[in-house]
Amino acid sequence: MSKKTLFAGGCTVLVFAAFAASASAQDQTVRNVQTNWAQSRAQLNSEIDGINGEVSLTAAAINNSFSADIAGNVQIQNYQTTYRDSSAELNSDINAVVGDVSATAAAIGNSASATVGDSDYASLVNNQRATGVFRADLNIGVDDVVGNVSGTAAAIGNSLSVEAAGEGLNLSNNQFFRGDAISKLNGHVEDVQGEVALTSAAIANSASYDVQATDWANITNYQTTNIDPRAYSNVGVSDVTGNVSSTTAAISNSLSVSTLPQTADIRLNSTQLNNAYTGAIANATISDVAGDVSATAAAIGNSVSVSSITEF
Repeated sequence: MSKKTLFAGGCTVLVFAAFAASASAQDQTVRNVQTNWAQSRAQLNSEIDGINGEVSLTAAAINNSFSADIAGNVQIQNYQTTYRDSSAELNSDINAVVGDVSATAAAIGNSASATVGDSDYASLVNNQRATGVFRADLNIGVDDVVGNVSGTAAAIGNSLSVEAAGEGLNLSNNQFFRGDAISKLNGHVEDVQGEVALTSAAIANSASYDVQATDWANITNYQTTNIDPRAYSNVGVSDVTGNVSSTTAAISNSLSVSTLPQTADIRLNSTQLNNAYTGAIANATISDVAGDVSATAAAIGNSVSVSSITEF
């Protein structure tokens, strides 16, 4: 039996590990350590006019990022700490587009994602700690679009996303947040032949698991939030042929777990502790819409969602 080991340590580093499916009989170890002491800032100012095609605009400031995509038996250890701020700002006027339009401003402290498949045994340990101010500002004006329009302002302290499949899965998450997460979206959208979706999201800790275990899976989650996530939006939407949705969401701790029907045995142990003011404020003016309209302002301290569990 052969063994592969990858170690990474540093400040604000992206680590990507990928192994071919032929490695399914091997044992692999991935250990990532990231510590960030400096501020990150991204700003995009643009004017878009007369485009016959898709338009995608992104301003992203991420202090620590880790991604792994592995097939076979594996042990993954991810340790991320950020002590400073991240801010993302996107300002754009968009006119006369034949195609979909998307605009995203994302400020993230720690981000981790892992995909594990075809394993007899897999272990993933995630530890994230974020202190600082994480601020995302999206300011857009959109007019005369033949296509869908989406705008997102997302401020996130700690984020984990896991897809795992195999016989035995041990998955654990520990996230600590002590900072401000602030998202602001100002949008004026009119004359759209398609769907419109506008989202302002401020999240302290977020973890999601999509699990397919043919034998068993153990999931342990521990999330703590101490200072405030706040989401704001001011939107005006008019003259739209499709559906319109406006979502303003502030969440301290969020966990979602989804399994496929063939999962044999799931054991989930989750603890969420929130000691933070959580606020969502939305101002929306929506008129002349041919489709459905949905407007939501949601402030949530702790949230756990479990779906498709077949047997405990």
